[in-house]
Amino acid sequence: MPKVTFQPADLAGDVESGTTILSAAESLSVGITAPCGGRGRCGRCLVQVEGDCGEPTDDEVRTVSPEDLAAGYRLACEAPVLGDLTVTVPLDSQTNGTKILSEDSWRHTELSPNVRQRVLDLEAPSLEDQRSDCQRVADQIGVACESLAPDLAVLKKLPAALRAEDFAVKAVTIGSRLARVLPVSTPDRCLGAAVDVGTTTVVLHLVDLETGERIGTASALNPQARYGHDVISRIEHASSYAGGINDLQGAIVGLINDLLLRAAAEASASANDVFEVTVVGNTAMHHMVLGLDPANLALAPYVPVISRAVEVAASQIGLAINPAGNVYSLPVIAGFVGADTVAVLLVSQLTSRKEPTLALDIGTNGEVMLWSGERLLVTSCAAGPAFEGGEISHGVRAASGAIEHVTLTNGDLEISTINADQPNGICGSGIFDVMAAVLSSGAADSMGRLSADGDGLEPGIAGRLRGKGSEREFVIVPGSRGADGRDIVFTQKDLREVQLAKGAVRAAVELLCIEAGIETSDLSEVLLAGAFGNYIDPRSALRIGLLPPVGLAKIRGIGNAAGAGALASLISTQERQTAEELAERAEHIELMARLDFQMVYADSMIFPDSDDVK
Repeated sequence: MPKVTFQPADLAGDVESGTTILSAAESLSVGITAPCGGRGRCGRCLVQVEGDCGEPTDDEVRTVSPEDLAAGYRLACEAPVLGDLTVTVPLDSQTNGTKILSEDSWRHTELSPNVRQRVLDLEAPSLEDQRSDCQRVADQIGVACESLAPDLAVLKKLPAALRAEDFAVKAVTIGSRLARVLPVSTPDRCLGAAVDVGTTTVVLHLVDLETGERIGTASALNPQARYGHDVISRIEHASSYAGGINDLQGAIVGLINDLLLRAAAEASASANDVFEVTVVGNTAMHHMVLGLDPANLALAPYVPVISRAVEVAASQIGLAINPAGNVYSLPVIAGFVGADTVAVLLVSQLTSRKEPTLALDIGTNGEVMLWSGERLLVTSCAAGPAFEGGEISHGVRAASGAIEHVTLTNGDLEISTINADQPNGICGSGIFDVMAAVLSSGAADSMGRLSADGDGLEPGIAGRLRGKGSEREFVIVPGSRGADGRDIVFTQKDLREVQLAKGAVRAAVELLCIEAGIETSDLSEVLLAGAFGNYIDPRSALRIGLLPPVGLAKIRGIGNAAGAGALASLISTQERQTAEELAERAEHIELMARLDFQMVYADSMIFPDSDDVK
């Protein structure tokens, strides 16, 4: 079998001849970005190869420039391993080292978890008291014996545990179900985990359920990206391939198990001490974690398999926690408004506010939530991958060297990169800033057209424009200053991708306000959740018209609110009940069903003329 060596990771292994470089990378845990799911469409899995991988395919000839092909660049999803290879993965094709938001807007929540550990001092049996061991425990806890419903494995260990220390024990219950009984002096912990399963990233928090303290955190990119970076591509995989849903569930559950082990190691704990996991995510992620068929989420009228909260045994989905452990998933609202949105509603306490308030959680899919003061309205919009760097010529994940901020200063650009490394591409927050800069400098007009000649612009800006018509582009970093010697540019096509995405989000905001009978000027606050709210400059979001012109003082980031909602529902049954009530109360507005959608969307595509952001 041929040997493949990946650089700069310095990982090598043998693979079957004919295996694609992308599949070889996956087998060795080498991260290569492939937004199209390895279908040869996007050209983003570009790698440089030394060795025999055959002639370029039609997709490669279409996607990769002749100069790059001549220099040994190939698409990892297309090029086969035909002999020993050395593969260099450029920075803008790597997924490792991505900056992931794990902080949240944690607020005080009264500790009342579904999982409890109690110390019991039981009376020993006698001829006068011949109650069963199980009944004895149930009576002490204060529930009916049938409510304990212990697994057979728990029952097998029960007699010895009770008698080891004269009927002094520690008992763990999940709800009223008996999950573990140990002699009272046995070292142990009673833990839970809260997981935010995003389309792009996954964050897990490990919690001591006796104190409510977070004792470990672990995060990683969602490995389902190998089947496509967007949920529609993943749903297509689940629907088109035998065992496709098993592929997707196996990938995400495998990652959660890995994150559990990492977080437990950080806390010097054991995954066997984890008795419950709460999960939030969009509806597609929710279905894929549970192994539910997501096919109808991609077909009108976009109906989920189930919308209410779900509780299942952890063993049913392959989670490697205590064998008696439980999984709780918050409810979903609609096909594209999921449990993560419910979590944001819970943590933001939107419905407790006296004035109209808007909340947004924007990624590949955008969720928009509006509290009018009387009605709770929610919707989703297909923002696409542009805000996260997907479908952008030099878009990259938020990893070392990514351009994360751009400012217009003294008639030219100033850039900053993650870790101050040499620039290798533009991540999401940088894309917002670039858009704001090209608009404010006059390099693009309100219709989204790059200047044809640069006349009247500052020399530093005019000198960055080149090309003609649809090939027009704006140079962010010349190759002499870049990490790989190639210019980093923002093209006319890139600008259109961002324009389409911003138009979709802004139209969703406008249409919810119309539905509620309020003006955007009535909004008392705009809350931004997730990485979107944590990393972007609100000035840039206002400048490009993504947000209504409410003023900077009314815009506030609330961190990883979805993760915070998962945490709240882990440590409080009352918070679970509130989340379920919010999901019932929320009115889902289907934008495409509105007669005014196209008109509002067209208006929302236009960029503001004014540069007056206050």
